[in-house]
Amino acid sequence: MKLKPSLRNSARAALLFNLALCLLFLSGCTCQIQPTYKEENIPSAIEQLCRDEYKINLSAKREGKSLWVYISNPKFLNREYGKKEEKIFNEEEFYKLNNILTVIGRVLTSAEKTPDFFALTASDSSLGFDYTLIGSTLDLKKAYAGAIPWAEINRRYVVHFNVSPMAVGDKTGAHLVVYDIKWPDFLAEQITQRIGNQFQGENLNKYFKINKLQGIFNKNAFIFEYSIEKSSSPPQKIDIQQEIVKIVSFCLKTYEFKNFSLVEIRDLLTRENVILSRAQVWATPLY
Repeated sequence: MKLKPSLRNSARAALLFNLALCLLFLSGCTCQIQPTYKEENIPSAIEQLCRDEYKINLSAKREGKSLWVYISNPKFLNREYGKKEEKIFNEEEFYKLNNILTVIGRVLTSAEKTPDFFALTASDSSLGFDYTLIGSTLDLKKAYAGAIPWAEINRRYVVHFNVSPMAVGDKTGAHLVVYDIKWPDFLAEQITQRIGNQFQGENLNKYFKINKLQGIFNKNAFIFEYSIEKSSSPPQKIDIQQEIVKIVSFCLKTYEFKNFSLVEIRDLLTRENVILSRAQVWATPLY
């Protein structure tokens, strides 16, 4: 599922953001642009804008350098969920989440001392499911400024979709365990997700089967374990391990993340391990 602000709102936000940068440059940085929202008002501003402009009631709170937004609805899931691909939310709820993301983007691109990350959790309070989307505020700002395309930011969101019995009847998000999201954990999850998308995408899903895929950050090291089988021979030779190395290198270099000592990639089928130093990750060609 792809979520993005409406074209009108995203174009307007990007235009305003770029105009502000131009004005700041032309003035020789002699004036300071005042933020629209103060740091302590970010959660309440999101709640009020969603309520006033979209008639959406939700709760938002800060946890360290992370913003958490929660919304509950007894009928979030589409009746075709589990039967048709990408049929997760009812159409009305899909647009509701899209509007919430629009508001989050508007506030975070116009606020002071913004959180590093934001998380939007939508719960089906009837069936007991939690859908959580985690994003980087820096990525969001770059997308609004036109520095990265929205298709790419959709790939950068980390998505969790879990059975959650405690969500049944929960209107306030009391069952939700909020935490301060850290960069290494966010990157480990995004890399794992990208690996899964690579081998489950329409180009490769008929050739590969993913039995297990996991990524963590522990003791200053990224550790990725995978069990990926070839179900048939792809038209071109594909080295699974090398593809994973490229994805790891791409993500860490894209975010310019250097606070790690090594990357370990474990093939659970062949028992082959690859250990890369930070220098080797940076030296890995992507194409």
